[in-house]
Amino acid sequence: MKSAKKVAMGIIATALLGLGGFSQVAYGADLVVNGSFEADSQANNSWNIYNSLNGWTGLPNIELRNNVAGTAYDGVNFVEMDTTSNSAMKQTLTGVAGLYQLSFWYSARPNTGATNNLTFTFDGSAPVTLLNGVSNVTNGHIWQNYTALINFDGSGDLSFSAAGLSDSYGGSLDKVSFITAVPEPETYAMLLAGLGLVGTIARRRKNKQAL
Repeated sequence: MKSAKKVAMGIIATALLGLGGFSQVAYGADLVVNGSFEADSQANNSWNIYNSLNGWTGLPNIELRNNVAGTAYDGVNFVEMDTTSNSAMKQTLTGVAGLYQLSFWYSARPNTGATNNLTFTFDGSAPVTLLNGVSNVTNGHIWQNYTALINFDGSGDLSFSAAGLSDSYGGSLDKVSFITAVPEPETYAMLLAGLGLVGTIARRRKNKQAL
């Protein structure tokens, strides 16, 4: 049986898709600390491996880059998730429970083969794999954006991991955010109508099963 949280996420996502995506959703406070990795000083044209960064814990370490093997999407710093071997990092997010949008930018490392696999998990969810078998034969990053709406219960770990060939050439990550998503008043009305419709459908199914 699906958990109440997953069911709620599914209902909210379906209702928002019916509204044409996120166009009627405003965004507020960001729970991620140092999401663009600018709080840590890294000299231009340099890189280094750290046990942790401001807000982030390395598992066991994190590679921070500034204008080396590509440029940042936001600011000057970005991270690579394959240091001397496959590595990971995490941050525990805490805040007011509610609807949030997770967003981050990622790219295969420039001038690499298909060794850039990157995974992320949130609050114990199954890992989601990005850049699976993706190469980058250009001299720069090809940044892509990942977004998802999450019904947040107030606390959870956000983690990113290298999952490709452990060869020190991994995927890049930048501009991570977890932002309060606040539907506009007219969207609330449509969401409530959608939830009422879901409840009606569920009751009808239950009545049919009882016959």
